[in-house]
Amino acid sequence: MNKQLKSGFIFTTIGVYSNFLLQIVLNMIMSRLLTPKDYGVVAIMQVFVLFFSMLIEAGMGPAIIQNKSLSNIDNSVLFNYSVIFSIVLAAIFGFFGIALSSVYDNEIYIKLTWLFSISIFFSGLNIVPTAILNKTKKFKAVNFSIVLGNFCGGIIGITFAFLGMGVYALIYSTIISSFCALLLNLRFSKIKFINSFSSSPIKEIWNFSKNQFMFNFINYFSRNSDNILIGKFLGAYSLAEYNKAYQLLMVPNTLFLGIVNPVLQPVLSEYQDDVEYIKNTYLKIIHLLALLGVPLSIFLSLSSKEIIFFMFGNQWGNSVQPFSILALTVWIQMTLSSSGAIYQARNHSKLLLINGYITGGVLVCSIIIGIVLGSINFVAYCLGIGFLLNFFIGFYMLNKYTIFCKFKTFMHEFLSPFMLGIIVFGCLITVNQISINSIFLKLLAKGIIFLVVVFTYILNTQEKENIKLILRK
Repeated sequence: MNKQLKSGFIFTTIGVYSNFLLQIVLNMIMSRLLTPKDYGVVAIMQVFVLFFSMLIEAGMGPAIIQNKSLSNIDNSVLFNYSVIFSIVLAAIFGFFGIALSSVYDNEIYIKLTWLFSISIFFSGLNIVPTAILNKTKKFKAVNFSIVLGNFCGGIIGITFAFLGMGVYALIYSTIISSFCALLLNLRFSKIKFINSFSSSPIKEIWNFSKNQFMFNFINYFSRNSDNILIGKFLGAYSLAEYNKAYQLLMVPNTLFLGIVNPVLQPVLSEYQDDVEYIKNTYLKIIHLLALLGVPLSIFLSLSSKEIIFFMFGNQWGNSVQPFSILALTVWIQMTLSSSGAIYQARNHSKLLLINGYITGGVLVCSIIIGIVLGSINFVAYCLGIGFLLNFFIGFYMLNKYTIFCKFKTFMHEFLSPFMLGIIVFGCLITVNQISINSIFLKLLAKGIIFLVVVFTYILNTQEKENIKLILRK
């Protein structure tokens, strides 16, 4: 099991970090070629693209991974159903542009929804092949498909942006990425159409799938209601500025949870009844995520101006304060977002759904209060409070009902990370008092100090032995 975890983490790390570097370069180039309005229009579209993609997926992916009795024929039947769902919902999304153009008073959405429907169709077809590859622990193939697909999409996007195609450059980039990933995953998984639409495979995964789908549904609206409401009441420009800040907030999740979550469920699901082993494994992972997340939150918050200006340019100055506020919740995002994989691995999709109802309600209320107060800065403040409340609610439920760990024992894993965070805060505050005119040099100085402090702390505390112990196992 430890060998499987390590192998999964290695290949997923290569895939996630390669893809991250690629996306950073593409984002830096395209942010200078396209306007905030272009990004604002696409940000609104992506909210609904994710929604329709979620409808097509319907919790099928995690359900396929968790169910060990499905045959190759069953997988092919499920693939047949996914094709039908994809065609129907892609067509519905195309017509959905009429409603979007009315709500946001912009006729461009009528054209854009039909283009985005192509990407939705490809993503829907990719659900079963990706789930099969993850279930069989072919993490190398999954990550290769993602990286190559995004590389091809990025080349198309940059080319079209240079040609002055504006918002269409972003859309065609998405279409090419999803198409290339689909072709590769179909080849790797060897999934094929068969002449059967038996209902038995659907029945096999139904109980798990419906709970997972409802959780995804609630999580979607709680996570995207800020984009929907800001776009409607504060405008496309405010949404673009907020979206840039939130986009950066999700980077640590991509870098760390993008490695952990895809591996945890496929591997730990093999031992869903060994609660003690899952608990001990998860506590080690939480400790490492917190050890990285807490000081990183401090660094990102205190370096918000330098990061925004260096990454995207001076035109995104209004994104600085929301990012500075939201960055303080990075450690919450990194730790709490990993809990879903444990619910799945323990086959507790119903508890996951209940958790989703509660934490989703907290986030939506926080966002509404921020919108009523009238600025993206207030939205960021309210979301920060909501994330903190959800940290205690979410982990209390996970510990009490799923891994049966005392909450005091669980919170003990955060003592050392918070000590490191305090030290990082003191050092970076000192750097902030030094006058350095160059944005790049100031960011570089902060980055070096951050890394030196973190590594020095690890090498001179028990953390060094903790990490060695984990790597040996």
